[in-house]
Amino acid sequence: MDSDEFAAGVSRFRMLVRRQDMSTPQSRNDQRKQVSAGAMTSMLALEAYTRARVSRDDSHLIRLRVSAVNGCRYCAAMHRRDARKDGWSADRIAAAEDWTAHADEFAADEQAVLRFADAVTRIDGEESVPDEIWDEVARYRGESGAGQVLMDVVTINAWNRIAIATRKDPGSLRGLIPSDLEPTSPR
Repeated sequence: MDSDEFAAGVSRFRMLVRRQDMSTPQSRNDQRKQVSAGAMTSMLALEAYTRARVSRDDSHLIRLRVSAVNGCRYCAAMHRRDARKDGWSADRIAAAEDWTAHADEFAADEQAVLRFADAVTRIDGEESVPDEIWDEVARYRGESGAGQVLMDVVTINAWNRIAIATRKDPGSLRGLIPSDLEPTSPR
């Protein structure tokens, strides 16, 4: 990705933030929903970075699972919509969110990515992400790829925390269908 592509990506994400009113309070009651424009610029740069380096399928797995683990309704709805638009079935989306109950539906490399996402999301001290979990992702995605997957997990965890703390309404997202808001259980 060259600097022009990166700048264009950041510009698109800034427009998205303005559309979602994440950085500009509308009234005194919306103060909780205000996020510093400078902080959002950094988040959008991180978002652009991971989108350019992590496959769409891995990113869908990561973002669906992490949003489910964190209980972020806003991000879960957004990523269900995005995965659906990329051709994912409702069953695959629901299985990704609860992958440990549906591990047989995922290839070994996908399971490695999901296991890694769980470990990083549920971090609790130095031993939370054992070498075996890192090495497994590196075996399938390469050492550099493992680092990129890590950054995607970190990014969605940050977005989840922003959306939960600012009480983003999933109903405000465009292009949703009812199952994006309340997914069906996998078969």
